[in-house]
Amino acid sequence: MTKDSNSNLFDNLAGFGLDNLDEISVYEEKEDPKKGIKDCVQVNPASFVYERKVDCPVCGRHIQVRAVKTSGVRILSKDSDFMVYYQEPNPSFYDAWLCTYCGYASLSNKFNTVSDKQKKLIRDNITPKWKFEKTYPHLYDVDTAIEIHQIALLNSIVKQAKDSEKAMICLKIAWLHRIKNNPEGENKFLNQAQQGFLKALEKEDFPVVGLDQASLQYLIGELYRRLSDPSNALLWFGRVLASRNATPKIKDMARTQKDLIYSTAQK
Repeated sequence: MTKDSNSNLFDNLAGFGLDNLDEISVYEEKEDPKKGIKDCVQVNPASFVYERKVDCPVCGRHIQVRAVKTSGVRILSKDSDFMVYYQEPNPSFYDAWLCTYCGYASLSNKFNTVSDKQKKLIRDNITPKWKFEKTYPHLYDVDTAIEIHQIALLNSIVKQAKDSEKAMICLKIAWLHRIKNNPEGENKFLNQAQQGFLKALEKEDFPVVGLDQASLQYLIGELYRRLSDPSNALLWFGRVLASRNATPKIKDMARTQKDLIYSTAQK
């Protein structure tokens, strides 16, 4: 049954308050039949994106940033480097916040974690040069998300953030390029992420970006694999498998990727 043939099926139910049902397909497959009619209704992604009022910790101005309501977050699948695919709206598009007044930007979970020294570095090196003459749409596209994350990365460099923070931003930018189907951009930022996580592993206390040691070792190995360096990937996967503290789940992931390298080499 085509969309056109579905039209007018429920026009007479408007008096019951059951309107806006044009997009319902009679035979649409549902992920979980127990969820009922809500799974059939096509909801506008824009309804899950809202303006959140926050204070910029650098310039003190009241600003609005965009975020996705928890009720609008639907996970579709996950990649082996922890990237998550979402049904629209994609919350990863809104994971970096920007103050359009002074140019300060950061990942949302680090936005207010900025020292007085870091604020001065931003005021001295970013704000005097900052010009913002555009208006972002209510719903971000992938290019807008990349742009704001890149501004956040620049801020992290200027404020001399931890290597793990810079690496995490690079990894998120790489994921956005993956969504955009841009392998060149993806690999460029995967490489930067891999370098940063190596430095973080040597210098920072765990957990690092929410990961324990074995999980970070796995991620480094997986980034090596994706960057076509199977020898180093196998080395890091081996460390995970030899770890007494690694969880069974992360060991299974390392074993799977190790087997994938061997099977690919045999082809």
